[in-house]
Amino acid sequence: MVDTKALEARRVRKAKKPAFRRQDAHKKREVARTGYRKPKGLQSKMRLGHGSYARMVSTGFSSPKAVKGLTRDGLRPVMVATLASLKGLDPKAEGAVIVATVGAKKREAILAEAKRLGITIINAKDVDAALKRIADARAVRKGAKQARIAKVKKTVEERVETVAEQEKHESSEEKADELEAEKQKVLTKRM
Repeated sequence: MVDTKALEARRVRKAKKPAFRRQDAHKKREVARTGYRKPKGLQSKMRLGHGSYARMVSTGFSSPKAVKGLTRDGLRPVMVATLASLKGLDPKAEGAVIVATVGAKKREAILAEAKRLGITIINAKDVDAALKRIADARAVRKGAKQARIAKVKKTVEERVETVAEQEKHESSEEKADELEAEKQKVLTKRM
């Protein structure tokens, strides 16, 4: 089991930890967006550690080794992409992180199985809400697909009807032409 004193010590340390900013980040927006980089200037007051300047990253701000890499609850995150990888987890010591590339159908199955096994899903705040959201999204997609299929069927039926009407019209014209040809034959024979 995880040392709760170490977890609490990490929480206290992280609360005191400053937001590490790059030197002169308050002067230029593009510098502020690049994240922290160690100051290297010979005359840099930040590098020299003068009082009123921003703090630099150092080992004193790190977490205790016993809880490094663990979640706030003291669980070790394990990447999960299949149901089989979910089965080997220890619910008391490990928490599952569902890989981002997992689709909705498999994600739904993994969430349901994790709930059944009592495994904590680290990247899902509320498993029931996530399951409902996935089911609703699937229902919406299914409805949209059925609507597209119905629309295609309707257009196909309309095309079939128009083709049938055209054939009927063409066949009646052909019959009229044939009758006219017969009349011409009969009239030419009498002469």
